[in-house]
This record gives sequence, C-alpha cells and structure tokens, in this order.
Amino acid sequence: MRDAKRQGARWWLCGLAGWLSTGACAPNGASDRATDGGLEPDPSARLVIEPTAAEVVVRNGVASEANFSAFVVDSQGERTRVDATWSTDAPEIGVIDPTQGDFVATGAAAGSARIVAATVGLEAEATATVRVETIILGDTQVPGDADRRFPTAPIPDARAGGAIAYPLDGARVPATLRAPTVQWDGGREGDLFRLVVEAGLARVVVYRFHTGGDFDRAVAIPNTAWRQLQRSVPTGGEIEFTVDRWGVGESVAYRGATVSVEQTTARLDGAVYYWDLRAGKMLRITADGREEFLPAPPAEPDTGSRCVACHTVSRDGRYLAAELWGSTKTSAIFDLTADLSANPAPTVVPPGRYSALFSTFNPDATRLLINFETSLSLVDPRTGAPVLAAGAGLPDRGAAHPSWSPDGRTIAFAGNHNGGYAVDFTRSDLTVVEALPNDAFGTASVLLPSSGDASTWPTFSPDSEWIAFGRGDNSRGRNDAKGEQYRGDLYLIRRTGGQAVALSALNGTGQNSYMPSFSPFGEGGYFWLAFYSTRDYGNEAAGTRGTGRRQLWVSAIKNAPAPGEDPSSPPFWLPDQDLAADNMSAFWVQRPPVD
Repeated sequence: MRDAKRQGARWWLCGLAGWLSTGACAPNGASDRATDGGLEPDPSARLVIEPTAAEVVVRNGVASEANFSAFVVDSQGERTRVDATWSTDAPEIGVIDPTQGDFVATGAAAGSARIVAATVGLEAEATATVRVETIILGDTQVPGDADRRFPTAPIPDARAGGAIAYPLDGARVPATLRAPTVQWDGGREGDLFRLVVEAGLARVVVYRFHTGGDFDRAVAIPNTAWRQLQRSVPTGGEIEFTVDRWGVGESVAYRGATVSVEQTTARLDGAVYYWDLRAGKMLRITADGREEFLPAPPAEPDTGSRCVACHTVSRDGRYLAAELWGSTKTSAIFDLTADLSANPAPTVVPPGRYSALFSTFNPDATRLLINFETSLSLVDPRTGAPVLAAGAGLPDRGAAHPSWSPDGRTIAFAGNHNGGYAVDFTRSDLTVVEALPNDAFGTASVLLPSSGDASTWPTFSPDSEWIAFGRGDNSRGRNDAKGEQYRGDLYLIRRTGGQAVALSALNGTGQNSYMPSFSPFGEGGYFWLAFYSTRDYGNEAAGTRGTGRRQLWVSAIKNAPAPGEDPSSPPFWLPDQDLAADNMSAFWVQRPPVD
C-alpha cells in the first residue's frame, strides 16, 4: 500500500512539473499515462508535515528523536506520502536527515528548530522543540529516590528553602562567563537540597545531601552544563537559579526564592592584571585561567625584596609599568610578549631609571605619564628618560591616579588633594586636562569638586566619553596597618562634565567599591567595569563571607544611559581568583600582541 501511494504521488508530481514529454515518470516502465496528454497538476494541492510539532528530550546526554513525514493533500483531501528534501534552521539544536526526515538533537542547546520539507514546487514547515536536562547527584549520600522527594511545585517559602548567596539577583553576565559556583544558606544536617538552574528549555538539576560539619552549601556547575544553559537562552533572556530543601524529619519540600541573571551577547576577552596585596605579586586572569606570569621580578640589592605594586598596563596589552620594592624606591617596565619566567625577569626599562607611584600609558604606549609624590610628569617608556617635567604644563602638586583616555585627548586624575603623597588623602577633585600634540597639555579644569570627599581612580570607557571613578572618605579602600575601612562608592560622569551618577546597583548597600577599571571591550550594549570590593562573595564555607578580603568584581554598565539613570547592574565575581588572597588594582586590557 505504501509503495502504491508513493507511485501515485510520483504521477502527481510528474504532472505538476510538466514532465509529459517522456515515459520517465511512468511506474514500472509503463508509458500510457505519459503519452495520453499527461497529468494535470492540482492547483489546490498542498504539502503537509506530520507531526506538525514534536518534542525531543536530551537527558544526561541521551537524546530521543523525532520522525517527520511529508504528505501531499489534494483538493479532495486525499493524502499521499511523498519523498522530500528536509532541512532545519537551527543546526546547533538538532540535525535532520535530508532524505528521511529523522531529527536528532545535538544536546548542545535547547530551543525550537524550524523543520522544512520541500518537494517539487511545494514546501511545508513543522517545529521540533528540544528540551535539555542534566541531572547530577552531587554526593554519594544522595538517596535513590531524591527526585520523588521534590514534587513539581514545592511549598514556596523563601526562609525554609535555600537562600541563594551567589550569584547576585539581577546581574548581567557575558556569554563567555565561566560556570559559577552557586552558594546558599540554610538547612541542617540530614537535609536534602535540590539546585534547579533553568534557561529557556534547558534545565540543570543538582542534588546535594547535608552531611553536617563542613558541608559547603554550594554547587560548582559543570562547564558543559553551563554552556548548554547559555546557548539555550535568547539575547536578553534570563538564567534562573532556585534552591529547594527537603527537610529531615519534616518530609516536606520547600522552594527558596529564585535568583536570575541576564545573559548578554558580549564575548569578553583580554586579560585582567591585578595585584595580590599580601604576596606583593602581579597576576593575570585570562580565558585560560589565573597565571603568575612574573614569578621573579628584579630583586632589591640590599633586602632581596621582589615586591611589585602600583602597576599599569598599556591598552594593547604589551607593556606593564610598576613600582618595585615599595616606598617609591624605583620603577620598571616589562614587555608582556617576552618570556618573563627568567630570574630575574627581563625589563624594557630596568630599575633605577625613574620612580613613580602611579602611571598611565598614552594610547600607542609611546609616552608614560607618571605620578611621583604629588606631581605629574612625562617619561619615555622605552628608556625611562624624562620628556616633560612636573610644572612644565603638568601639575606639580596635589595630583594622583592619572588615567589617559583611549582616544588620547584627555587625562583625568585626582586633583587638588590634601595628602602628602598620592596614596593617602581624604579630599580631592575629579580633574581633567587636555592632551595636545607634541607633548603639550592644556589647563587643568575641575570636572567635579571635592565637596569634602576624595574623588579617586578615574577610568575611561572604551569610547572615551565616560569616566567611572571612586568617591568616599579616603583615597584608600582600607588601611590594614590601622585596621580602618573607608566608605567608598563608584560613580559615572561624562568626560565633558555634568551630573555624576552613583552606580547604585553595582555599589549595593555596603559602600565598599573601589578602584574601577573599564574593559576595552564595549559589547552587547554595555561597557564592563572591573573593581575590587570587600563585600561578601557567597557564603562562609565556599566563598569569602565574614573575611573582608578584597576580591575583584565586574558590572555591566549601559553604554547609552538616559540622563540621571543608574546604568549599572549587580556585579558578578571575576572567576579564577584565589579566595584566600587580597586582590585589587585590576587593569583590563587586550591580550598581549604576538610579534
């Protein structure tokens, strides 16, 4: 019967195509229908696909499949199965056999795929919906009936369920962000937890059993599962996290409050260079992880100190300039494309040529603006030789934290400060000066007066139009020697001045955000701002809660905010940091070029 129907369909298709000149369309070599004038095509005939919609499930990497068939329906409603050419518009979701119509999900992402069947002159569409689910038993103690302990709709109770401490609700994240470690609070020994992470039609479920003692209330989501979630959410879509708890002795499941992060299209790259304060070392984080790229900088002859601090990096990622040995003794410049693993590491400018606390490169790294004591001056970063002294067009007092704009036209700094040197002061203006050709500079002007606070650490957005800066009680975030923590928040202002807007979503309620640094990549409708904070990252067992350690965070900043709008988002913790370290002074640049 199936062959007869296909033979009839073949005659119909021959008539539709006008193939009437030969007997090639006749079944089994018969030619009588081909020679009697052929078949008249049915203008009302249509092609349909069955089923019109199918669901495919991928569970822990094992996929079901959907089988599609094509039929011609004539004006009388008679259906005839026909051969067709099959295709789909979502190869990342599934593939379809081009001749048989069998659809198989890839498992890489969840979502809906458009299925198209085409035959001579006709076309039809159907939909394949792919759900991807990963189920993980996070502990050997998880009972075999764990899934049955959690009904479809546990009792909503934010206090009785797991209270998520990380990620932060409302954070915006780049498409390249590594899988987070989800952390929560609540529960007691013997409780069973279920973490549910959902993104569109993708779902990751992890069960953990509270073993008591040092149970960390955390799940490090596997990177493969995280990538499935990321690929399954549309632009601007959300990834949602919920921790449910099955209470020991209660035999009841509770649902905690849902936390969501927004997935953006940004694909951030480059390198973040930062300072491990206690170790006195420079480290960097790239997509490959954390690296101690400068293990043996030149040692101080008298003491053997190898401390490196107060660094800056050229925008192309090639050169690092830093203070050596502490107390403004000397500085050095390193080529980041060179092998710096030797002892001592090679330098472009060795110690003894110039001294600076803070510094900033011009866009093409042919000049280095340095900040020594409270003055600004200019040196050649290839030799360390002075180009322009303080007072020769640059402030000779009250200056700190210079930052050169990506377009090379403006330098921003903390001006008119009240400190004896550029590390410690309690009042300063946000000040700008125009950079002119031939190593000349305009007259410094105050962009934002002190009003009793210290405006510190300006950094320019990639388009040079915005300046993020710190504002608070002190130029430091904390003075460990004195045991003092200082209030500090981050703000945004146009390079041309105007209203300074508090980055309230970034700052949160702790007033402990410091030393901002814009990423050179303005992607996905956002700028990306790194900074350090002593706020809690997660809980006390898997994170830093209660330690007050400095850690690096990143916030998405809208690149075209409305006047007065807070353009920031709650931040995410920069992956690959050492949780036991005090990390600060992030400089985010492109990856070093390869010669």
